Amino acid sequence: MSQRAAVDLELTIRPSGDSSVADARLADPGSQGDARLATDVLVALDPDALLAHALDPVAYGRMLTAQVFADLRLRDAWRDARRVADGADLPLRLRLRLTTTDASIHALRWETLRDPITDVPLATDARLRLVRSLDTDDTRPIRLGPKPSLSALFVVANPSDLSRYDMAKIDVAGEVGRVHAALGGIALTVIGDVRRATLSAIQDALRAQPTIFCLMCHGQHTGDDTNLWLENNEGTTAHVTGSVLTQILSQSDRPPLLVILIACEGGGKSHHAGPLAALGPRLAHTGVGAVLAMQDTLSISAATRLLPVLFEELARDGRIDRAVALARAALREGTEWWIPTLWLRMRDGRLWAEDSPPTSEATGGIHIGGNVGTVQVITVSGGQVGSISGSQHHHGTPPASTPATGRTNTDVIATQRKRLEHYRATLAHYIDQIAITGTANARPEVTAGIREARAGIARVKAALVTLGEPTKDELDDTE
Repeated sequence: MSQRAAVDLELTIRPSGDSSVADARLADPGSQGDARLATDVLVALDPDALLAHALDPVAYGRMLTAQVFADLRLRDAWRDARRVADGADLPLRLRLRLTTTDASIHALRWETLRDPITDVPLATDARLRLVRSLDTDDTRPIRLGPKPSLSALFVVANPSDLSRYDMAKIDVAGEVGRVHAALGGIALTVIGDVRRATLSAIQDALRAQPTIFCLMCHGQHTGDDTNLWLENNEGTTAHVTGSVLTQILSQSDRPPLLVILIACEGGGKSHHAGPLAALGPRLAHTGVGAVLAMQDTLSISAATRLLPVLFEELARDGRIDRAVALARAALREGTEWWIPTLWLRMRDGRLWAEDSPPTSEATGGIHIGGNVGTVQVITVSGGQVGSISGSQHHHGTPPASTPATGRTNTDVIATQRKRLEHYRATLAHYIDQIAITGTANARPEVTAGIREARAGIARVKAALVTLGEPTKDELDDTE
């Protein structure tokens, strides 16, 4: 069993006549079977009463919690689930499975729910993880690779005419810098700093199959779709509907595992019509592994605090629901912490596969097995993509240089060489920009990108020397 697994309490809420009923089912990673804790429990939801507390997420959450857990059977189910999780020293994940036949249920602010026993808000607690779940008929498999194969696409749209719509400008250089720092060694592609954040540029970059796709732009829920403020080739606003982006991702043979929409109302607008027509739920329904979207208007200052924590925690252990909980907690001093909404299709919310520990085989030998997966390195603005794939199996006496992770030095060296290729391609991209504009007129993110790429090159070259595989210097590796 994974040391970082979680106990799952699935709470299904569905319509029954003029009311709603709930079923509770417990999935313990230490057990081969699930437990049904409650069935057909009447839940009397009162949206009008909740709306009276719209300006106070704490009061709203307490009333919603009282409505959901009014029946003792659901309170007992929650208590039993807490006992199992605490006894196993594991987090408890509350997975809300809301029926698609009653859209009004999705319009409630479920992220304000609180622990019915301790009154702690669930959405900001890394030990009590709150996620939503939507059924999908998508049959594309969700497969995890090793951590070195992770790649991220970060798109920031900041049209030059936002003042026309009374919208604030986005600090592109600042957001890119913060995300880049938070992701650490994860390969990052950026669109919006040098290359315009157009729909065609996004579509081109998505063909490289990034693990994470993050879109930061202004947005608005229209009731039957989400309107996104992207850019055209001239840098002014290009209005793109969420349904267009959904179609692009739904037609991909390998969509991102995680889509992050830092766009106001990209997850719908609470207590308004058409919550399932918003971009976030649309993507979840089409089968994306995990979707984080905003269910109301999120301020730019809140987004600036949210994103670095989210990416830093994702890079730490790859647990999406844990990272979202801690990112929400970064907004706890204000009233916007409930706005980020996570739809999770994946069973355990991991971004990468955990290394399998070696198991004893024949006398004096070790068997190391596992799919190496596909290592993708994506350069800035849709550059070249390199990949290595295959599997490894060693029988008998293991190589003396096999690292504790279960991967041979050959695998580690290949990963470092691909990373070096990525950094050099990124460096070349930014140097080309300097050649066009001149150093005096270069944008700050270009010069910063050059510094970061050279620092990355130096780190990788040092790692290769340590591995006994030094690489040749290239002209632009240093200033």
